[in-house]
Amino acid sequence: MHELPLVFFTVLGQSAAGLFLLAYIAKKMGSIDDNQLKTANIIGFIIVMIGLGIGALHVGQPLRFFNMLLGVGRSPMSNEAFLSGVFVGCAAATLFFTHFVKQAALRELSNIAAVISGLAFVWSIPQVYNIATIANWDTQFTTLQMWTTLFVGGGALAMAIGARGLGLTSFLVGTFAIFASRASYQAFLGETAPALSAEQTGFWGFQVIVLAIALAAFVGFAIKQRSPKVPLLTCAAAVLLAELSGRIAFYNLWQITM
Repeated sequence: MHELPLVFFTVLGQSAAGLFLLAYIAKKMGSIDDNQLKTANIIGFIIVMIGLGIGALHVGQPLRFFNMLLGVGRSPMSNEAFLSGVFVGCAAATLFFTHFVKQAALRELSNIAAVISGLAFVWSIPQVYNIATIANWDTQFTTLQMWTTLFVGGGALAMAIGARGLGLTSFLVGTFAIFASRASYQAFLGETAPALSAEQTGFWGFQVIVLAIALAAFVGFAIKQRSPKVPLLTCAAAVLLAELSGRIAFYNLWQITM
């Protein structure tokens, strides 16, 4: 399994960005209250910090992270590092003005900035991997799976904190996009790296099975109009594991094209 730190960094970062986005929209729609938004922001911050902390292991020495910032504007990797820092900073500011220096206007501005910077961060990630020399990554499917994690992971987490309708909609969009594109994605990989692609069957199979089970559970909860917190949290955790599994398969596809 290649690049495990980046697996956690990307999946957790994208899911946190999705949670910040969906929770903020849900609050504006009146679907959740202020306390639920605060909870969502805390959870989102913790998740992205875990991802950033694990991702830092990729650079070997944490101080090298700052060296990566020297190429901002011209290097996709530098842009990704910079935007991840901006996202974390805005998320931290949101919590600061919510719980410590209670300033409603500054909290609102920080929350909006966290949502926007989170989306920018997610946008920057596939730019790093659309590399012509790695045919398995240089495809629209790379971009698609980075965004579907935002919808799937963010949607599952949003449901867990109380944004049931919006969270379910987001999860459905992301899950159906994954299911609908999987055959085409594997057909593409069957041409570029058939043997390497076949080795990822277990990871992709786990992802699809868990997402299907979570989908059935979420829809069942919605139909019965039940909101059991523990099962929702369990499903959200399972969804993140499923996305981690799918991302492991993605990084295992690293292969320089000659």
